Amino acid sequence: MTTQALTKDLLLELNSADRVPALARVLVYLATVVTNWSIRSRTRKHLAAVPDCILRDIGLTPGQAKAESRKPFWQL
Repeated sequence: MTTQALTKDLLLELNSADRVPALARVLVYLATVVTNWSIRSRTRKHLAAVPDCILRDIGLTPGQAKAESRKPFWQL
């Protein structure tokens, strides 16, 4: 299971639980957002360093990889 899938499951569980304080739900949501930003930032930094021959193997052009790696961490 991916980190993102775990996060979605956790958020769904927390949002459906009435006994969990609203502040806790907000803090979990914020922690999830920051974690996703961190993962996205690291992934894009690594993508920028992947050689062209590997990019072709995974179905990306160098231009696509460059465009993705230049996006800010908060942008999908």
